[in-house]
Amino acid sequence: MKVNILGAAGEIGRSAIQLTTSNSNILMDYGISFSKNEPKFPIPLSSKGLDAILLTHAHLDHSGGIPIFYVSTKPRLITTKITVEISELLIKDLIKLSSYYLPYESLELTNMVKSTKPVNINDQFRLKDLSIQLLNAGHIPGSSMFLIEGDGKKILYTGDFNVINTRMLQGAQIDLPRLDAIIIEGTYATIDHEDRTKVERDFVSSVNEIVSNGGTVVIPAFSVGRAQEILCVLHQYNVKGKIYIDGMAKDASSIFLNNPDFFRDYSLLLEAHKRAIWVNSWSERRKACKEPGIIIAPAGMLKGGNVRFYVKKTAKDQKNAIFLVSYQVEDTPGAMLMKNGVYNFGGKNEKVNARVKWFDFSSHCGNKELLHTIKMADAKKVILVHGEKNKLEKFKRILQDEKITEDIIIPEVGEEISI
Repeated sequence: MKVNILGAAGEIGRSAIQLTTSNSNILMDYGISFSKNEPKFPIPLSSKGLDAILLTHAHLDHSGGIPIFYVSTKPRLITTKITVEISELLIKDLIKLSSYYLPYESLELTNMVKSTKPVNINDQFRLKDLSIQLLNAGHIPGSSMFLIEGDGKKILYTGDFNVINTRMLQGAQIDLPRLDAIIIEGTYATIDHEDRTKVERDFVSSVNEIVSNGGTVVIPAFSVGRAQEILCVLHQYNVKGKIYIDGMAKDASSIFLNNPDFFRDYSLLLEAHKRAIWVNSWSERRKACKEPGIIIAPAGMLKGGNVRFYVKKTAKDQKNAIFLVSYQVEDTPGAMLMKNGVYNFGGKNEKVNARVKWFDFSSHCGNKELLHTIKMADAKKVILVHGEKNKLEKFKRILQDEKITEDIIIPEVGEEISI
């Protein structure tokens, strides 16, 4: 068995892993990342001879390049039902908003969707000489890890995963057989997340304070997963005031509500959405900014979406707040707001008077959870991907110091690893 690292080597994004045996050739994820607003793709791979594509979850850094493989061929796409539906939503939006060249169009996306073989979490199936099982990843609805057996070897590819229960999702259960190798993400390899319940309570307390004093809370959130999780938290704690949801988060919510089996507490999800006001017009957006309440809208890093309108309308009044709940990539408007307290109001950066605060609602494992997972896997070989190289190097030293495992690889792009 061989693993070829096509992307996510020493970086976050562009996840792409090829796995081959003497009889099989599969691809796990094929995502994109952005550099100066242009998409960057993993190392090219021919679709000829490709037996299947396995997709862990819908985020573009794992799914965004997959339509490329449907230009001239139609390999099977194996993933959960909700994952392909969310992937279609996100990739359609990418095509629509692209001001740059993409190596595929809507036709290839349609072919991708039609070529999908939906499978359920915990399903096990055979693909030529491989036995493949999907395990819950706990990252976003429908996200999965792949446990693969072939050539007498067992390997786990985690994709993005989270072992902590959230209001919306059950965390990944790390109950694994002895592995020959684990390919594991390291997004937060050197960071421990704050206790989830404490984060929720601090967040709810801060929201209640602003709303009770007549202010508006704007919450920039990722459309898929984070917006709905925040809605569930607000409803669970019975936060007072009107709650609005806007933008593509509404489309993602519609898909979520049609897939009840992927949620830890579907009734909470349903009731939270029944309570929310779904914004459908500019008059409703203007109205939402003029009264105490809570507005959830993408984009989570303030790079686009309707949230920019809400920020511009509320940011200069100190009774209001902008509460960031999503990861902020360096040099994005959200990161600049966190770091310097400024926002670009149509051409120049100006000071924001509203309260600005970030809350750690991460859907990735932190350092402690990653260490626990590697210990439980008891893998002979640990392959660290999907993390900044300097942080992966630091995490590797921790693994070595604690004598958890000896064969630890931080691969280069294009590196082939024998299992």
